[in-house]
Amino acid sequence: MMKRTLLSIAIVALSMVMSLNLVAQPSRGAVLPVGKKITIQSFVHKGRSNQGYWELPGGKSSAKKGDNLRVWALDNAPTKRFTLVRSKQNGYYEIYPANDRNLRVDVAGGRTDNGTNVGIWDANYSEAQRFLFKHLGGGRYKIYTPKGTIVNLKSQSAANGTNVQVWRDHNGAHNEWYLLDTRGNVILPEGENAVGDVPVKGDKAPEGAYLIQSAMSKDRNPTQGFLQFPKDDSRKWKKKGNKTEISYKTYPKDSRTFNFYKPKDQAYYVIHMAWDSDFALDIAGGKTTKGTPVHGWTTNSKNPNQHFYLKHLGNGRYKIYHKSGKVVCLKDNKNDNNGNKVHIWDDHNNLSTEWFFINEETGKVYVP
Repeated sequence: MMKRTLLSIAIVALSMVMSLNLVAQPSRGAVLPVGKKITIQSFVHKGRSNQGYWELPGGKSSAKKGDNLRVWALDNAPTKRFTLVRSKQNGYYEIYPANDRNLRVDVAGGRTDNGTNVGIWDANYSEAQRFLFKHLGGGRYKIYTPKGTIVNLKSQSAANGTNVQVWRDHNGAHNEWYLLDTRGNVILPEGENAVGDVPVKGDKAPEGAYLIQSAMSKDRNPTQGFLQFPKDDSRKWKKKGNKTEISYKTYPKDSRTFNFYKPKDQAYYVIHMAWDSDFALDIAGGKTTKGTPVHGWTTNSKNPNQHFYLKHLGNGRYKIYHKSGKVVCLKDNKNDNNGNKVHIWDDHNNLSTEWFFINEETGKVYVP
C-alpha cells in the first residue's frame, strides 16, 4: 500500500513538472512596432541568402483560412508581408497577412503537440492567435505561444517549402527568427533601436520601395530614365556583374525597385533590390577610377563596393555618391536614351549626375 501511495505521488509530481515545463515562457516579451509591414526570416538564412521567409503557399495575391505557413525565398508576393497588432493578453501580439487584417496567424486547433502546423484562420482573438517575442539579442527572436511552445521549422530545415510549426521549447538555429522592415532592416525591441547606431553620412534616404529616375528624364520623358538591371536573352536580370542602365518604366518592377538600407554599425547605405534583398548595387571590382561601371552583386553590407551616401540638392533632386567620393551618373551625359549605362565619375554638376526617388506605390517624388 505504501509503495502504491509513493508511486502515485511520484506520478502526480512528474505530471506537475511536465505541465510547468510546457507553459514555461518569458514573463515579459519584447515591445515591438505595430501596424507596419514586416517580413519574418529564419536565422538559418539571415545574411546568407534571401531564403527562409514566412509566406503563404503559392505566392498568391491573397491568403485564405486553412493555408499553412511555410518558408520561401523573398520576392514581391504580398503573402510574404505581415503586420503585428497587440493582443488582449499583455505582452502578446497577433500577426495578420498585411493585405487582409481579417485573418490571423494561427496554431491549428490551438494544440500543443510537437509538429502542429502554424497557418492562417479567421481572426477570433483566441490564444491560438497570440504570440510573444523573446529577444535573444541582435534582432534574433524566439516566438512563443501562450502554451509555452515555440514557432520553428519542420525537420530543422529552411529549404523552400518547409512548413512552419510549433514544438516544445529548446535551443537551435531553426527556432530563431528575424523581423525585418520593408527596407530589410532588422527590427529591434523599442528602446534598443538607437543603441550603437552610427550616424549616416550625407542626407537621409527614404524608407520603403523606390524607383530611381534620372533628372534628365523626370520632366522631359517621364516614362524613361529609370535605373534598372537589363534582361539577358533568357529574360533574366539577376546575375552577378549585370551592369545597370536606364530604361523604360515598363520593365519588371523587381528589376528597378530599390531599398536604401543602412546597417547600424556603418555610416553608409547599401542600395539593394526592394523585392530581393540579396542583390545590390556594387562598384565593379571595387575600383574607384572614373568610368567604373555600377553593376549588380550579391548583397554584402560589409563590402565597401556597396557603400553609398546621398546629397539632397533641393526639391527632391539627389546626388548618389560612392564611399570614395565619386558620383553615380550616366555614362553618356548628353542624353537619357534607353540603355544608357551608369558608372561612377569625378563629382561635377550636370543633370546626368542627379536623380529623383519615386515611391513605387504612390508615384510621388520623395522630398525630405
